[in-house]
Amino acid sequence: MIVRLLRLMLVALAILATVPASARTIDEIRRSGEIRIGVNPNFPPMSSYGDDNQLSGFDVDIARRLAAALGVRLALVPTEAAQRVPFLVSGRIDASMGALTITPERQALIDFTIPLHSEAMGVITTDRVTASRWQDLNRADITLVNMRGNQSVEVLRGKLPAPRRLLVDGNADAIRAIAQGRADALVENTDFFLGFTRLYPDVKWRVLPEPIFAAWCGIGVAKGNQGLQVALDRALHRLHRDGTVAGLWRRHYGADMSVAVGAAQIAPALLPRPAAAATAPGYRLDWAPVLARLPYLLGGALVSLQIAFIAFWAGAAIGLAGAVALLYGGAGLRRGVGGYVALFTNTPALVQIFLLYYALPDAGIKLGSFTAVAIGLTLNAGAYLTEIIRAGVASVRRSELEAAAVLGLGRADLLVHVILPHVMRTVYRPLASFFIVLVLGSSMAALFGVEELTGRAINISTASLRTIETFTIAGLIYIALTLIASAALASVGRALFRVPAGGGR
Repeated sequence: MIVRLLRLMLVALAILATVPASARTIDEIRRSGEIRIGVNPNFPPMSSYGDDNQLSGFDVDIARRLAAALGVRLALVPTEAAQRVPFLVSGRIDASMGALTITPERQALIDFTIPLHSEAMGVITTDRVTASRWQDLNRADITLVNMRGNQSVEVLRGKLPAPRRLLVDGNADAIRAIAQGRADALVENTDFFLGFTRLYPDVKWRVLPEPIFAAWCGIGVAKGNQGLQVALDRALHRLHRDGTVAGLWRRHYGADMSVAVGAAQIAPALLPRPAAAATAPGYRLDWAPVLARLPYLLGGALVSLQIAFIAFWAGAAIGLAGAVALLYGGAGLRRGVGGYVALFTNTPALVQIFLLYYALPDAGIKLGSFTAVAIGLTLNAGAYLTEIIRAGVASVRRSELEAAAVLGLGRADLLVHVILPHVMRTVYRPLASFFIVLVLGSSMAALFGVEELTGRAINISTASLRTIETFTIAGLIYIALTLIASAALASVGRALFRVPAGGGR
């Protein structure tokens, strides 16, 4: 039955994936009176939310002028770096900005306008690192930080293969990682990221003089949407020719582009383009790039299980101690444990891990990504397991205790033969289900750079741009993990505690 269900899921995904993407043509956009353009909401001065909770920045100013040139209203859609291509492919947005580098891999899935701006990849580091040029960073004691979904991640695997990698999800997180000593350097467009260094004035920042490489960033549109591509090309050409692009860049960045967009780059906007296919091709499944990385994904699944095991058993120890304290401790101890349980069961585990990972370094305590996640989930699990175990102990009926007393059982025999069997039978199924929750909850570790199953799936997705295939396989691995764990836990429950079938769910 399970195998049949999984097959039906794959067939449904295949059907959906071969339907042409719902990209709107330029005529449809004009009839609707609105164009949806994706911009990164956490990328100042490119685009970010201001004090008025409105998006502003270089990309936003360009987007407004493009919408005006097309004669439509502008609808800005917050689009993180890793979402730029998937949002276009799925039709969520009509065009994507956010420093979208023009690469052959992306051109296989989407089309680009002429370049909007350049990006010169350089090195941002501190005086803690001994390096005078970027080649000096190619050593094993260096940790490079970068954002998932950025072109530089894959480029650096070839140019700087020796350093360790720390992947984060936000631009500010990358600079914070260096400031807190988690990473040594960032290889990115220095124009984009130097603004974040002002948040850490006590750190002695420096930029290595020689850029690693330069590239062009354009505006992405859906594959085959030639009418919109041509309209945006012509509007961009005018904005380049009249100096608007260069002027807005100077206004937001305080300097000229490191590499100027010249006449040769914008000339194709005036050239006739080859005729597009009558129907824009839809997204076609290609499993090969993802299946080739299956061992990498399975390795991430083992990391997920490792996190879950640590959090469960350490949390169970905390839960047992907490339950005993609540039931038999003094008033002060009960209040302390009650406060701990209330705090950790009424705040999200993600917030708890965030504070451990990002706030503690300001107090001089620096935890690694894996350690912070393991401790955070352990403390969270301990609070919930305290209540589960306490309820199990409290469920022992007075009549059972009285019967044991009549039989003359001592305290040790009472614990071994009456209390523990009852408690284990009562709490086993909730404990088993909670372990499954921890396996799935370990996915939040990806937000802190831990390469467990979800983190590795994000890495593969952003490198291959095969989002549907990647997360379908990752989802199937999660299903396999939970089904196997549920079956194993149910078998253990039946064998040891006579728990009915379904003990893992």
